[in-house]
Amino acid sequence: MANRTRGIDILVDILQYCDTKTQTDIIAGLTPILEQERRPDLLSELRKQIILFEDLAYANQAGVQMLLKYVTIKDLAVALIGAPESVVKNIAAAMSNNMFNDLKAEATLRKNVSQSEISLAKERIINEVKGLMKENRLYIDKPDSNKIY
Repeated sequence: MANRTRGIDILVDILQYCDTKTQTDIIAGLTPILEQERRPDLLSELRKQIILFEDLAYANQAGVQMLLKYVTIKDLAVALIGAPESVVKNIAAAMSNNMFNDLKAEATLRKNVSQSEISLAKERIINEVKGLMKENRLYIDKPDSNKIY
């Protein structure tokens, strides 16, 4: 029997090339449709395969420390605007006191940041995350998932 590509696999492949905001918007748009169709299994499978900025809440500390070497404080400060507290806490836990103070200082400079700037900063960070994941230097252990990325 020939290998068949499932629709979910095609969607994941497409989403891998989208920016973070587009990925989030598509998943958010699919959520009520799949819930209405009583197919939460598809939504769960999709979420397991896509890495979003919010998933950094579940990243290992050594991986986050490595990530901090590759991202700028400016990108981090911008990306954390409006981020879930769990993401902020996980990243802060991987920082030295001096680096955390630098981040707070940078955040105070970033008062009027557009949503597109936030999305671009998140995208740059996620690109670094994906690179570190390919090198097995960072992993994400989502609690609603049976697999570690």
